[in-house]
Amino acid sequence: MLKKLIQRPLKFLFVDSTVNILGDLFEQPLVMWAFIGWGWLAIMVMGASVISQIAALP
Repeated sequence: MLKKLIQRPLKFLFVDSTVNILGDLFEQPLVMWAFIGWGWLAIMVMGASVISQIAALP
C-alpha cells in the first residue's frame, strides 16, 4: 500500500513526463531539431565563456 503511494507520483513525475517530452520532440520537423541543437550549442558556448572569464580573473 505504502509502496504504491510513493511509486505512483514518482512514476508520474519522472517517467510519464519524460516520455511525453521525448514523444513531442520526435514529432517535430527537422528544422525544430536544428533550432534545439543551436540553442544547446549557444548555452554551452556561453557557459564555456563564463568559465574562461572566471579563470582569467586576477
